[in-house]
Amino acid sequence: MLSNIVKKLKENWSKFFKDRKVRWVLISLGIIVGLTGLMIFSYHLAYTQKIFPKIKAGKAELSNLTINQAEGQLNRQIPLDPVVIELSYNNQTWPIDFNELSLAYDVPATAQKAYLKGRGGELIQDIILKWNLWWKGEEIAIEFSYDKEAFVKVIEEIAGQIEEPAILPSLEIKEGGEIELIEGKNGWLVEKDKLSKLILSNIGKFDYTSIEITTVVAEVQITAEEFKITQERAEKIKDKQINLQYSGKKKILKGQELIDLINFHGNFSEEKIASLAGVLAQGVNRSPQNASFNFDGTRVVEFKPSLQGLKLDEESAIILIKTELEALEKIEEKTKNIELKVVTTEPKIKTGEVNDLGIKERLGIGESTFHHSISSREHNVALTAAKLNGILLAPGEVFSFNQRLGDVSAATGYRQAYIIKDGRTILGDGGGVCQVSTTMFRVALDAGLPIVERRAHAYRVAYYEQNAAAGIDATVYEPSPDFKFKNDTPGHILIQTMVNTGTNYMKIEIYGTSDGRVATVGNARIWGQTEPPAPLYQDDPTLAAGTVKQVDWAAWGAKTAFDWKVVRGGEILQQKTFYSNFRSWQAVYLRGTGG
Repeated sequence: MLSNIVKKLKENWSKFFKDRKVRWVLISLGIIVGLTGLMIFSYHLAYTQKIFPKIKAGKAELSNLTINQAEGQLNRQIPLDPVVIELSYNNQTWPIDFNELSLAYDVPATAQKAYLKGRGGELIQDIILKWNLWWKGEEIAIEFSYDKEAFVKVIEEIAGQIEEPAILPSLEIKEGGEIELIEGKNGWLVEKDKLSKLILSNIGKFDYTSIEITTVVAEVQITAEEFKITQERAEKIKDKQINLQYSGKKKILKGQELIDLINFHGNFSEEKIASLAGVLAQGVNRSPQNASFNFDGTRVVEFKPSLQGLKLDEESAIILIKTELEALEKIEEKTKNIELKVVTTEPKIKTGEVNDLGIKERLGIGESTFHHSISSREHNVALTAAKLNGILLAPGEVFSFNQRLGDVSAATGYRQAYIIKDGRTILGDGGGVCQVSTTMFRVALDAGLPIVERRAHAYRVAYYEQNAAAGIDATVYEPSPDFKFKNDTPGHILIQTMVNTGTNYMKIEIYGTSDGRVATVGNARIWGQTEPPAPLYQDDPTLAAGTVKQVDWAAWGAKTAFDWKVVRGGEILQQKTFYSNFRSWQAVYLRGTGG
């Protein structure tokens, strides 16, 4: 039966080929296929070493060229002048000089890319591509390199001159305590990615025509429901506060500051919290400081104590602040205390390693301000502090302010300023010296060093009460009164002074070896006050005639006292109450008599 089927098929196939029309169709197809193959072969043969037709690179026609010829054609198109593309917006222009951005056209790579068009190795895809090239052609981008980082920076700078960021809506606490919505404002932004791509596309076409910068609106809007929810949240925390503690510093967030951290999407703004953490970090972060010490045999001429490096852990601060804000919103408690993490880094060289005198750590600090001082007084304060800077005291040695300072006169660089002498204010050499003796008294108290001699001023001086209670002062005048203290520590001590006449601030620090003593100053009190006399006017030839300047402020007479105690372990080393009896003091005005 199988043989019959085969025989039948052979007979039908034979009849099919004997049909004249079928034979003609088959012959025609064969001819077409053959001619097509011949044409494709001839086409490839003709362009064996040439770029296929209708391929351009920028303005350069590369069709039918060899790679070398294409390179020559491209090189002729590269401009000899600097490549500058001008950007414009609202009648403003910004030229971008690409020669400053290290623009370099890669001619060999471009010619090679043009030659490889239609030679991808995939037969069907290559045939389709050649067909499209024949009918439509193609323009390829010219290869080039440039400084990408500098280009991005240029675009950012230009955009920064155009853009106006949106102002987000906010909540504000009014005087009556009600919370009001402050509406935001739409902004506009430069389409930087789109602009950058257009510029680079034009560069790849040898097209250096001006480009108009486009912007998009940055819309700001909130719904009535979002405002209502956010307002309710603000009501819950407006009377609460968060105490941030970090590296001995403290920042209190309350009222408006807390409300500003709320966003309108049911949460707290991580962006604003991150910004807050960044601001806090600026006041904390510092690199570790290695110690330096240079002693010339009589005094220390260079000293820099070692300092730990500090860095606020901003990431953990953001998480912690956000977490505590969310908790504060849900509880009745009104205050939250947060300790922020500060990472320390030890210096490579510590203070005790650069000297063998026992100068290892700070034992005390004294501070004072002298706002409203005349320039000659500021000069004298700075000069006095400089003369006492770098003094070393051996164990058991007594510091005498007058002895260490020496002669105070015009011959030693001092200028005339107002001093208290014989119960009145007069111009005299060295006005301002007592600013330094008062600050020295304060640092000796803080370091817990025995006070050998100290006398208070006859009158309350406003300078010494700008940052301290009345009575924590010490007057000096050659040869007497003097201010003295003793070094009873186990090592040498070093006195370091610093004055800033720009901010009218000075500090004195004492460094040495701590023996564990702790000093406290407290219980400052004042009583028996008496009214000041009428203001005092004094002629001043350094001021123009008609000028009146106040240099001292009225102070009531008073009796004052404060307690000082120094302990080490369970032992009391020093315990004393310092009393002062001030006469009432009048306001002092300078009356110009100069030309």
